Amino acid sequence: MKIIMGANGALDGFVLGAAVDMPRGIRINAVSPEVLEVSREKYDGFFRGHVHVSNEDVGLAYSKAVEGCLSGQVFIVD
Repeated sequence: MKIIMGANGALDGFVLGAAVDMPRGIRINAVSPEVLEVSREKYDGFFRGHVHVSNEDVGLAYSKAVEGCLSGQVFIVD
């Protein structure tokens, strides 16, 4: 299930819109992770219904966003 709302929707829309106007091959992407597994105990009960994702998966998404060749993408980690 993918629901974009609030601040995330605004950021996602900005990334998509800004990508076409970036000069000189500059790229822009966003990473949208769920709650990190390492934070499960600290935030227990605050994010009911959210999937906990591994640090490694989030790190790989950031690596893909920064080192990859795509632009104007939102990488959702769930």
